[in-house]
Amino acid sequence: MIEKPCMHCCIDAYLSAFQPGLWERKAVVKSEWRHIIRGFHAAGAAVARAGNLVIIDDVLETEPPWVASLQELFAGIPVIFVGVHCPLEELERREHVRNDRKTGLARFQFAQVHAQALYDIEVNTSVLQSNECARMILEWMRAKHSSSAWKRLAEKQRSV
Repeated sequence: MIEKPCMHCCIDAYLSAFQPGLWERKAVVKSEWRHIIRGFHAAGAAVARAGNLVIIDDVLETEPPWVASLQELFAGIPVIFVGVHCPLEELERREHVRNDRKTGLARFQFAQVHAQALYDIEVNTSVLQSNECARMILEWMRAKHSSSAWKRLAEKQRSV
């Protein structure tokens, strides 16, 4: 259990807060996507800057490049990068069962979701329950590890 207040910033909840009908307006969404996602990340950074623990639950896309934006927004804030893995077949099964996903989204995101990321800790939700994943992450945090992934991402970004 996390002792401090902790906010779960989920991309799905954030996107559902936009006006009805927006997602059908593909041209508008495409032209504004960078701002939409930056707003999500900025909101999480603001909550963290206020002294709260924050879990940013997001698919880290390759376009637009999210690393530079995250490095800027979270500068000076301790960050842990957690890789959440699951086989494509299981993701597609979950997509079908949920009924709130466009068919094919899991397959579309699968190739890019881990393309740019380096992780401090990784979990596999096909073999671990969510509470087991959370326990592993909390143990990692309590061991007072520093985020080497965040530093390596910053170095990688500077060399681009």
